[in-house]
Amino acid sequence: MPLNVFAFYNGLTEQTKGYPYLKRYGKTINELALFEVAIQNDGTLRGRPSRGLIHEAHAMGIKVFLVVSNLTAQGQFSTALMGRLIRDQEFATLVWRNIRNILVDYQLDGVNLDLEKSPSADRSLYSKLIQTWSKLFQRANFLVSVDVPAKIGSEPLDPWKGAFDYKSIGQSVDEVILMTYEEHWGGSPPGSVASLPWVTKVLNYAIANIPREKIYMGIPLYGYDWPERGTGKVIGYQRAIELARRQGAPLQWDTIQHSTFFRYETGGVRHTVYFEDPRSLREKLELARQMGIRGVALWEMNLSYPRFWEVLQMYLK
Repeated sequence: MPLNVFAFYNGLTEQTKGYPYLKRYGKTINELALFEVAIQNDGTLRGRPSRGLIHEAHAMGIKVFLVVSNLTAQGQFSTALMGRLIRDQEFATLVWRNIRNILVDYQLDGVNLDLEKSPSADRSLYSKLIQTWSKLFQRANFLVSVDVPAKIGSEPLDPWKGAFDYKSIGQSVDEVILMTYEEHWGGSPPGSVASLPWVTKVLNYAIANIPREKIYMGIPLYGYDWPERGTGKVIGYQRAIELARRQGAPLQWDTIQHSTFFRYETGGVRHTVYFEDPRSLREKLELARQMGIRGVALWEMNLSYPRFWEVLQMYLK
């Protein structure tokens, strides 16, 4: 069965690095998620998408989703805002109505809920909010997708993942986007952001709790460059390849994590870089196809490159 493609478009206008890829490879994409408009403390929403961008995507046969988040202007997920959303029904209804009004006004097809950092103790309340909003959006003829952190068990006490009950969320929404990345992150030791063994475990857990036809497996288009001491910085494929070439660092393949990496030294500081490339992409696409899930979700289009789309197209025929 061919895979569907859900692509996160990081930006609300045509002024992004991802826009030329949308123009060129749009026919590859089934659903485009415009990232993002943010819920404010008064219940209004910050940010509006470009009508022209939505129209262009529709002309290519793409369904367009609006990503709605609880991100602050400083780029942090607001736990306080989540607390209010799940406890204050009047406030939650006001926010829902404001989201729906934008979906109607901009002729969007659905909403992607990226609501993170709810305390693990609020697990059932979080599920109830997703359930209530899903029913309301679906009744208004909008599709609902939810982004969930990757996990390999229930993990009810985990401060980041605990609030997400896969089974309950999977019953309510049309699509579940597994954020199968950040296995290793800027603050962790070096390693793949999404090693194949780890992604496989996450998928196995998801399939046991969510209908396969609703599951999108996240595909990261990035990695990290870790200095020996300090925090790693995000790096895309093209920049990683250029850096390795400039430093004369040979690319190596991690046979356990199924990821490309290299090491280099600059200014007396040793660095390790792990990043996603066409080889690791192929293995992930193969896994998604074998598992019989709905498709893959790309994070994110600004980090894409021509070879990526060429490989992706091979799995969609």
